[in-house]
Order: sequence, then structure tokens, then C-alpha cells
Amino acid sequence: MMQVIKCKTRVDAEGKIILQVPQSLANQKLDVVIVYDLANSENTQPHEIVDSFYGCLAEDPILVEETDQQKVA
Repeated sequence: MMQVIKCKTRVDAEGKIILQVPQSLANQKLDVVIVYDLANSENTQPHEIVDSFYGCLAEDPILVEETDQQKVA
């Protein structure tokens, strides 16, 4: 069963991080996935995010059939 541990850390000068996990995981094999985001990206304003996606579907618009529009509404 997959579990998520979320933490903030600093990468050292050699590009290494230390990951502290619960003691209950000691002496076990784990599959680890690292997803990272730069800490300063929290300063991004919501409108900047929207602006970055504006027009991304211009060449491939999402079309909805008239009968499907009634289901959505």
C-alpha cells in the first residue's frame, strides 16, 4: 500500500538530501518516488499560473456535443 510522506528539505552542495522516515520502516526495502518543486514557486500568483496555460488547447479544442451539454448543466 502506497503511503505519502511530505516534507521540505534542502539539497546540499553535492546534490544530496537526507530523508528521515518513520522508525517502523527500519530494515525494510522500499520503492521511493521523489516529486520535487522548487520552494520559491510558492510565490507564484494564481493569475500567473492561469496565464501560463492560456491558449494551450487553441489548436485542439475540447468539443462537447449538444446532448452532453445538457447533462453537464
